Amino acid sequence: MRGAVVALGIVAAGCGDNRVEARPDDALARDAPVDIGDGPPGLPDITFSATEMTRSVLLDTAIFQPNDCSIAEQCIAAAGVRRMLRFDTVTPNIGMGDLVLGAPPPPGESNAVFVWSPCHGHHHVANYADYQLLDGDQVVVAGHKQGFCLEDTEREIPGSGSRGYSCSYQGISTGWADKYSRYLPCQWIDVTDVPAGTYTLRIRVNPLQMFPESDYTNNELTMEVSI
Repeated sequence: MRGAVVALGIVAAGCGDNRVEARPDDALARDAPVDIGDGPPGLPDITFSATEMTRSVLLDTAIFQPNDCSIAEQCIAAAGVRRMLRFDTVTPNIGMGDLVLGAPPPPGESNAVFVWSPCHGHHHVANYADYQLLDGDQVVVAGHKQGFCLEDTEREIPGSGSRGYSCSYQGISTGWADKYSRYLPCQWIDVTDVPAGTYTLRIRVNPLQMFPESDYTNNELTMEVSI
């Protein structure tokens, strides 16, 4: 388990940029034509880019309507003005093999990995990551990564080549990371009703161990936050 201390300030609400921009060399490697067949031998090992994630944490406010997807998917407790603890989730694969999820089922269908979202009109990856705000050992409020796509977003290990995982055939190449921006839907914990104070933000990837890995001991990241 790794920990960090984060100082937070209030940031005005806004739409933000939903896109994650890769470095130029990463973009060239990521967009090159590939033939996804059998990946390299060995198991993946999914962990966190701790420094990048702790730097991304902020407090924000936004207004939600009663028919908002974030309410339907239980990412926000109620309509109206809500206060959110936002943060990026960056999960590199440092293992010897790719994490391969494959292609989602047809629209409207779900399976053990991909869950169809009628509100958003696309699939979510089930149980990939969860978020908890702790006061000591007690969970104050929880959230989850409502990921619609698990893919090679940025290079984690220099020289690593992407195998081209994308929304149509999902996974993370060894040496690469999936990055989910703090400005994307549900990439937060709703802290509207949380009293001011110091808490621990706990983020877990593959918490149910649904995907085989070579090491599960590095699947948790904690940081101290002030609300």
